[in-house]
Amino acid sequence: MQEENIKAFNLKTLQEVKKSLVKNGFKCEIFDDLATTKQYIINLIGKNKTVGIGGSQTINMLDIIDDLKNNNNKIITHSPEMDKDTKMEIWKQAQYSDFYLASPQSITLNGEVVFLDAYGNRVSSCIIGPKKVILICGINKITNDLNTAIWRTRNIAAVINNIRLKKPNPCTTTNTCQDCNSPTRICNVLVVLYKKPNYTDYEIILTNFSLGY
Repeated sequence: MQEENIKAFNLKTLQEVKKSLVKNGFKCEIFDDLATTKQYIINLIGKNKTVGIGGSQTINMLDIIDDLKNNNNKIITHSPEMDKDTKMEIWKQAQYSDFYLASPQSITLNGEVVFLDAYGNRVSSCIIGPKKVILICGINKITNDLNTAIWRTRNIAAVINNIRLKKPNPCTTTNTCQDCNSPTRICNVLVVLYKKPNYTDYEIILTNFSLGY
């Protein structure tokens, strides 16, 4: 029963965020379970499309890539072992895909969408280029305001990603952002979408469970 109360509380929060996102020009849907979220995205993309994917633990947790491939969709994404030139070429292809899947580090109650990148490939594709951008955001990424959202991107999402990627950056020791000058720093590009980019078809999917960092 306690879990159901938490889910009901979180759902009201997501409904508030949805109203703000719609006011800011975004199409938005809310889903209560992983399977429904996944199937909605599969149906939305359909078959025989190109699908760009930014480095996203949210997408990995959805376990959706094989399903998209089974529908004869071409997945365009980089992998850590690729060299710089190969990654750059992949990122350019992804930016002009039919669909681009990604997840922000935070969305505020006012409907502001916050990204923090190392290279800027994800945020570039989330602004302009793809025919349609689909963002997936778990309840764990909802914050009260923009200051809190930026704090979250730097002190939660970025720190966990540094740990995941085994980066020798100070935050992996202190467990909080040090605004470092490390050559392996991954917090280089901060982007806030206050409103939907005018020429980009957008859909934001809010989930009533935790996804990604």
